Amino acid sequence: MKQVDQQKETAQEARANDQAVLVGLREQLETACAEVSIARRQRDAAENHVANLRIERDRHRDMSHAQDRAERSLRQQLAQAQLQVMNLHHEVHYLNNQLNPILDGEEDGLDMEEDDDEEPEEGDDPISDLDSDHDKD
Repeated sequence: MKQVDQQKETAQEARANDQAVLVGLREQLETACAEVSIARRQRDAAENHVANLRIERDRHRDMSHAQDRAERSLRQQLAQAQLQVMNLHHEVHYLNNQLNPILDGEEDGLDMEEDDDEEPEEGDDPISDLDSDHDKD
């Protein structure tokens, strides 16, 4: 019986050791599960961050494309406005050329009036003409 008791004690000690090992393994398993859970959350957070960065990158790229389109449109509008200014300049020049002959003709008319007020030539004496008119009365 001694031998059976010894075997029982050995079995109980082995069982106690196995239980202790099992408890240690369960603790390690729980720690590992917690670490896996933390790693998954960190992975999910990193994936969300990457997704947000991609969204932000796409938004900036879209804004850049929109700005490029707006810049091209503004450059086209500027070119059209410059062309209109050039056309208006030519039109004003054309109209000025049409008005200049008219103004030159008016100035000629003014010159004719000024011709009446010109000094008499050497042979003409306006005062003697006036005197001769008085003598006739």
